[in-house]
Amino acid sequence: MTSRFDVITFDCYGTLIDWETGIGEAVIVAAAADGVSLERAAVLQAYAEIEPVVEARAFRPYRDVLAVTAVEVAARLGWGLDSSRARFLPESLPAWRPFEDTNPALDRLRAAGLRLGILSNVDDDLL
Repeated sequence: MTSRFDVITFDCYGTLIDWETGIGEAVIVAAAADGVSLERAAVLQAYAEIEPVVEARAFRPYRDVLAVTAVEVAARLGWGLDSSRARFLPESLPAWRPFEDTNPALDRLRAAGLRLGILSNVDDDLL
């Protein structure tokens, strides 16, 4: 294949990995363990509004962004999540699945001779 590109980079979460499903499921399961029922749409709406605010504050590793955001999402939705228990969200990352088309698309790009990489603002150990 003749191409102007040798390497293609992608962001990870939200581009290759379905972060909405991962976040939604992790928050709903953790809340349910505390006897709190949350709706996926409400969780994702609150998350989408709160995470950018958390990221705009002082720099912190992404795992901390996730934990702080989890506490603030929980508070907004009426779930009294203690910050000491908020690590459930970054700890859930290994279970987050790729989008259905991710692996086939990456396979096609590799087969075309392209080198692939991730360029993301996430902690290295979370990749």
